Parts: sequence; structure tokens; C-alpha cells
Amino acid sequence: MTTPHHSQPLEIVSLFSGCGGLDLGFVRRGHKVIYACDSSKHAVACYRWNIGDHCVKRDVTSDEYTSDLGQLDTADVVLGGFPCQGFSKAGPKRQDDKRNLLYERMQSTVLTLKPKVFVAENVDGIQQNFGGEFVRRVSSGFTDDSTCYKVHYQVLDAAHYGVPQHRRRAFFIGIRTDIESSQGTSFHWPLNTHENRTRNGEFKVNHLPLFRAGRREQLGAPVTVRDAIGDLTKLSARTPDHQVIKRWPSKYAHVFRAIGPGQKLCNVRHAETSIYTWHIPEAFGETTDVQRLILDTIGRYRRHKKYGSIPNGNPLPVDEIARLTDLSPDVVATESNILVVAGYLKPKLDGFDLKGAMFCSGLFKRPKWDEPGPTVLTNFHNPRYFLHPSENRPLSLRECARLQSFDDDFQFLAAGVSLVEGYRLVGNAVPPLLSGVIAQAVDAVLLPMSKRQSA
Repeated sequence: MTTPHHSQPLEIVSLFSGCGGLDLGFVRRGHKVIYACDSSKHAVACYRWNIGDHCVKRDVTSDEYTSDLGQLDTADVVLGGFPCQGFSKAGPKRQDDKRNLLYERMQSTVLTLKPKVFVAENVDGIQQNFGGEFVRRVSSGFTDDSTCYKVHYQVLDAAHYGVPQHRRRAFFIGIRTDIESSQGTSFHWPLNTHENRTRNGEFKVNHLPLFRAGRREQLGAPVTVRDAIGDLTKLSARTPDHQVIKRWPSKYAHVFRAIGPGQKLCNVRHAETSIYTWHIPEAFGETTDVQRLILDTIGRYRRHKKYGSIPNGNPLPVDEIARLTDLSPDVVATESNILVVAGYLKPKLDGFDLKGAMFCSGLFKRPKWDEPGPTVLTNFHNPRYFLHPSENRPLSLRECARLQSFDDDFQFLAAGVSLVEGYRLVGNAVPPLLSGVIAQAVDAVLLPMSKRQSA
């Protein structure tokens, strides 16, 4: 355990605690969580098993929570990963989703307890959706007649701090304005400890400097999937939670065999990483050479702007398909109609487009061994989303936990939660390694001047 330079540990109140990933970073630096709560009984059971019995089942909008809050005098830090489903790219984005407003309960808690610092976490979609309105609203809401916080906002990728997974999350860190002036210091976001490698198609999330004055250490290489789970290839009860749910349709076996490292089932984009459904006849139905030529051609050109402005792909006219394939228009029309009946194509705007293209926009993804893993989600028990890098199965609960930087002594099934709930808890958690980096940055602000000079 890395301990801070405080004479006394910080006292922490934690909301929306989940299984405790955000709290762990502070606990491991010697701080004390005096109150934690979550509305999920599974989250509370896991938290209490692994961290402490100060966690209770509470809905923060309930009278029970209000009563709890009235019994808390104050806190040094308030933590909260308020629910993100209304912002998440993995689900529907609704501006009126009631869960989007749960951050208001965190704001009222902060303005009641008046901690020195608060830390709030959410998905990076909060920045991209609704014109950034919620970022502005969250950032400006931590002020009342007697208390004001300077709110710092940044999207961080956990892979840049040694977590073996690309996980981009938005953090709001508020410092009570009198703290920075009295301590003679200001908050700084933690510098990357590992190389900054952005994946294709992603906006750059981290505009932080790689170095500050006086820093000379070399950045580490990204921590990879192999580094994290290379020793867990075969399922075994000897490793806690190293289990999968072995229930999926039999046709999935054919899909598993077709997907190589770095590939996915994808009818939307024409790329080396894409495996098309019509290339797996055992699972999706037989096609002829001519039919596959038509399908491949539509797949290659459907997103070209010359054929229209539909964002996710445009239908191609029969004459254009014929020109691109050197087939006659009659053959194209006949074979395309057969493919409509077979479920591969759909007629649209006097042409044809792939049926279910968006459904197959990236399923059964198989990550590469020697890169950071994908963002661990709550549905990783289902191989329809992600596969093991070399085995024909989903990632186990323990493998997901390791990609989230949980140690093997942090257990889920032993806490009495089901395997499905275990995946849900892991997928919703803040990686403890990343929360430790955040805790260290908070320590740097709250560290008294005298101790900072001697540290």
C-alpha cells in the first residue's frame, strides 16, 4: 500500500459506490471511507466482502439517504460515479433520462457536507452528447451562498496510466476555493505514466502535457492483454472467478472459428478487420460466388458519399452494382432479390442495401494479445460482444477484473453475487489503478505546505 503524507487519513463519503473501484484507489493510499452507498444489493454485498461494512444499500433520492446524510457532520472528500446510462454510447442517449439527474443528489451532498474535494466520474459520452450541456451543468452546479468549488474537467484513458485496457472516462474534480488559496497549491491532472496511443477513429482524449518541468522519467509501454491475462488461457477453478457462462447458440461456434485476432463480425465497413456474415455460411446461410460478389460490392461502396448522404450507408442502384461487378443488370436484379429472401439484402430507394448492417456493426470482436484490451462492459459474459484473444469463448469474469486492474484477491462470486452480476459490477467499475492515480493527485492538493516541502 502506498500511503500519503497526511498526519491523518482523509475521511471519505462515497455515493454510487458500485463494487468500490473508485474507493479502492483512496483506501490503498491510507484514507478512510466513513460512508458508502449504492442502490444495488449486489454491489453492496461485493463492496462489504472486499472493502468494508461501511457500505449500505441506499437510493440517494430516498428519505433513508437523507437521514443518513443528516448524521454525517462533514467529510474531506466526496466520491461518486453517478449513473451514466443516459450518456453512454453503449445504450440509448436520452436527454430526459432520469438517471442523468442523479448527479444533482451528489451536488446536494457536496453542498451539505462541504468537503475539501469531490471527485465525480462518468462516461466520456457526457462530453459528446447534447452539445456538452451536461458538462456545463455539472461543472457549474457546485456552488451556493456559502461554498464554491473550482471544478476541473478532463477525459482520461485508463491505458495511459498502466491499466491494460482502453477505458475513456470523464472526471470532474472540484477543489473548494478556500483550500487552494490556503494550501498555496493548485490541482494538476496526473501526467501519463504510459505511452499515449490513440486507437483508430477515436478523438484525442488527453491534452495534458507529457512532461512538466523537472520530470525526466521515461514513459512505459502500454500494458497489454497478454500482460494482464496471459496466464489464464485455460479456465480453472484454482483462480477465483475464472469462469464463463457456457450458454450461447450452437451457430456461434462457426462464428468463433471465423474471427481472427483484431477482427470482428462487421457488415458496415469494408476493412481487413471485418468478417462478413455471408463469409460464414454455416451460421448465416449459403451463398453463391455471384451472390458474394454482389454482397462484397455493396459492402465496399455503400458508405461512399457519391451514393448518398445517409450516415450509416446508402443503397446502390441495380445499374451501379452491375457496372461495379461487370454483371448484367438482369443478373444483379435476380440475384439481389434472392438475397432479399435469404435475409442478406433489403430493397431501399430503388436499390439494395445490406440487411442488418448496423446490427453487425462490430460483434464477436477478438482483441489482440499485444495491445491494451477493449473497454470492459457489463455484457462481457456474452461472446456476441467480445471473444478471448485465442480461445473460442468469452472473457471470464476474472479476466475482465484483471483488465480493470482488480487484484485476484478482490473476489465477486465469494461475495454471493451471481456470475452475470459479477460481470455487471466489473463493467461499471472505475479501475482501481486509475482511481489510485486520481487519489495521488488529490493528495498533492491537500498535502500541507510543510510536509510537501519535506516530502
